[in-house]
Order: sequence, then C-alpha cells, then structure tokens
Amino acid sequence: MDEKLAGDLFCSLLIARHILPARKIRSIVEEEKLPSLTAFWQKHREDLCKEDFTADQKENWNKFIKSDVYLRFEQYVSYVSSKGIRSFNLMDPLYPKYMHSLPNMPLILYYIGDIALLSERKSRVCIVGTRRPSAYGRRVSREFSRKLAAHDVVIVSGMARGVDTCAHEECLFSGGKTIAVMPCGLDLVYPKENHELFHRIASEGLILSELVPGTEPIRSYFPARNRILSAISDAVLITEAGSMSGTLHTASFAAAQGREVFVIPSIIYSETAEGNLSLLKDGATCATEPEDILAFLAHVAFFREMEEIRDTCMKRVLDEKVRNSPEDLTSGEIRTILMDSFSCGQMKTDELIKESGLPYRMVISELGKMELEGLISKEGNKYVLTIRV
Repeated sequence: MDEKLAGDLFCSLLIARHILPARKIRSIVEEEKLPSLTAFWQKHREDLCKEDFTADQKENWNKFIKSDVYLRFEQYVSYVSSKGIRSFNLMDPLYPKYMHSLPNMPLILYYIGDIALLSERKSRVCIVGTRRPSAYGRRVSREFSRKLAAHDVVIVSGMARGVDTCAHEECLFSGGKTIAVMPCGLDLVYPKENHELFHRIASEGLILSELVPGTEPIRSYFPARNRILSAISDAVLITEAGSMSGTLHTASFAAAQGREVFVIPSIIYSETAEGNLSLLKDGATCATEPEDILAFLAHVAFFREMEEIRDTCMKRVLDEKVRNSPEDLTSGEIRTILMDSFSCGQMKTDELIKESGLPYRMVISELGKMELEGLISKEGNKYVLTIRV
C-alpha cells in the first residue's frame, strides 16, 4: 500500500466527514511533533477520539470507523492509486511555495498528470467565464488561449461547460499545456461530456482537486474550487460573465490573493457580459489583446528572475563567509543556512553540520533557539521543520 497516499486520504476523509477540520489536523501534527500526515495516520488510524472532541465529532468518528471506506481502506487506497491519482500536502516539497502565504489553502491536493506545471518558473493564466457564452465569448476565449499558449503560458481553468472548455481545448489544439481544477474527486469526470477532454488533459497537462476521490460534484464545492484556480495563476482573465456568474467568485478570490484580474470588454447591452462591465467599473484591467497579458507576465517573470539572482548572490556571500570567516555570521544568516539544509527533509545534527559547513557550536546554539521558537522539533535523533498554523 502507498502509505504516503494513505495518510493524505485518511486526513481528507476526516475533513470531508466533519470529524476534524484541516487546521485542527495541522495543530495535532504540530503538538505531537509528527514529521508527516502519514505519521499522523499511522498513529491515529484506529484511535483518534480526543478529550476536546465535541459530541458531533465523536459521533462522526464512530460512524466513520463503521463505514465501508474505513473497513476496506486498503482496497480504497489501491483503487485511488490505480486511477493514476497522486497527492501532496502542505508538509511536502511539492506544495507550491506561492500558495503557502495565501489564506484558506487546502491541506491536501490530489493530482493526475504533470505536477511540474505548478512550478514557480511557469507562467500561468486562468481563463474563465460563463457556461453559456455567445459566439463572441467563445471566439475571444479560444483566441486568447491559443495566443497565450503559443508563448508557453500554461492555461488554467475549471473544465466547466462553455468558456472553460473552449480555453482547455484551444490550448491543447495549439500544442500548449493546461491545468484543470475539478469540483469533484479525480476518479469522476464533470461534466460527463468532457470525458475525452479530461483524459487528454490527464495525459498532456495536469488535473487538480482538493476533494477526496469518490466525491460527487455539488454546487457548494464550486466557489471553493475557484480559489484554487486563482491561487495557482499569475493572472485571471474573465472573457464573458453574466451578473450572477460564479466566475465573479474567481475574480474576487484573485483580487484578495494579489492576482491581476483582466477583463474583456463587451457590448453594454449583452446580458452574458454584465459581469465584465461590473468588474471593469470596479477597477479590473481591460484586456483587448493577448499582448496586454503577456506584457504583465513579462514584468512578473522579470521580478522572479531578480529574486533568483538576489538569492544566488546571497548564497555566494554566505558560502564565502562559512569558508573564510564563520565567526562573522549573524544569527539570521546561520538560520538561513540551516533552513536551506532542511530542504533535504529530516536531519541529524551531524548531517546538518556536514550539509551547512558550519562549526558545531554555531549549529547547536541556533538549533536550540529555533526549537524554543517552535520553528523545528526533534523526533528521535533528527530535527524536522514544524508546521506553522
């Protein structure tokens, strides 16, 4: 059995069945100094009820341990794995760093396909809109998707009918890469008519969902899905949206997350574009050609490059200090070096000394401070980074 996947699935089921919220799971992991969600599952899979559980939580736990999915958990994990579904959580290096600082991000995400499309080095634009676009809306969605994809921009959307489907299809037709974020478990296809599109994206792009496999799509999941669409994108493009369109949720999330919102202008009498006009009045950026978005992405790429150059220069300076004058290192610099070493995972003291190149006394002194501050914890003879809630 894939124990990494099993740990994530177990925690997802606790969240889905209202036994524990994600924040509480993270809190327990931190309090118990567990190195992973897999360790949480291994410790609590048979006995989870705690003194501070409410009556409802206890009742939900008791129902869960009598359920078919719990009693046949090993078969369930095998079923999920057989569908090509994999997972990552906030404790994993795979979890995008740019999502860590955003509020209300999923503890666990499931995926099928090329996870490298979430890399910080990739430019991503979310194209969304109404499920019933006009001929104008379809044309604009396809044209922007095609031209952005031609510049190696990854197209993100929700695989819904209408604008989403147009964006995904045109991107793939143009040889580009696309990401679909689903409002259901990844063992299901929604909408059903996009069965072929789903499998093509799974093969050539990436499909994501925070929902545990087996979860049917229901209306309440759609707004939550939209926050992930904007979170993984550098910008959001609204091509056509009515006044009550769920697409407006995506625009709101994007603005709250610091993502740029672009809107296609339309005829003022068009009911399918009332949302566009409202967003433009509220200060969204008007986009009349793909170059408007490409120019914005060029600025984003420039600042990313500058950050990489700065980080490289800082590393060079620190490496030189470690070699020639370690006594001149500040506490903050020592901590930066140690935190970089922790990217390898759990570390013993002698491994940290070897990896960092720092003197023993410096490492021990800084580790003590970091442990007191709750940044790291000790599991056996190894130090691990602590999850921050």
